[in-house]
Amino acid sequence: MPRTARFIQDNGYYHVISRSINQTHIFRDPEDFSRFRKLQQQAKRDFPLRLFHYVIMHTHFHFVLQATTQHALSAHLAQLKWRYTIWMRRKYGWKGPLWRERYKSLPIESEEYLTACGTYVEFNPIRAGLCKEPAAYPHSSYRHYHLGVPDELLDPYLPPALPPSLSAIDYSSETARFIFSAATAIGGPAYLFQRRPAKNACPQK
Repeated sequence: MPRTARFIQDNGYYHVISRSINQTHIFRDPEDFSRFRKLQQQAKRDFPLRLFHYVIMHTHFHFVLQATTQHALSAHLAQLKWRYTIWMRRKYGWKGPLWRERYKSLPIESEEYLTACGTYVEFNPIRAGLCKEPAAYPHSSYRHYHLGVPDELLDPYLPPALPPSLSAIDYSSETARFIFSAATAIGGPAYLFQRRPAKNACPQK
């Protein structure tokens, strides 16, 4: 059965999800997470996009971003995932494909969706039972917005394509931290979530 063609609006906002094949743990130690971050920076230089929220889990990653063009987003992710595959082959002797063939790109249609989606992404480690507080998980954008920790992966502002009430925010400010601290999941089913109790503490690495 043929696939539905992917449509990415220029300068549109998206929640992007890409998963490993067979739920394989592909981010296994701090070196792997660090390497992926460096590859993401390289991909942003070659195929620019604006990244506002992210989380890197053991088997997948989430990005909340603005795509300049469909080509830029597809090329960005293709380069990032291919170069990380090379890393896995060299480090672990990985054979065969590493990723599920297609990534998901869910459109973000409003300010409420953007805030809810960012919260959803940053609370993934809690839902996965990896930690009790999102600040304890080191591989997401949560610490930047809530604790003021610098993060070179993130773009420091939202462009004026969004309503002025959001685009005018200085995302390094106390105001931004308050907004995301107070955020609740508002929007369609793709962004709603429940905060389930965590079983374990996050690794402090």
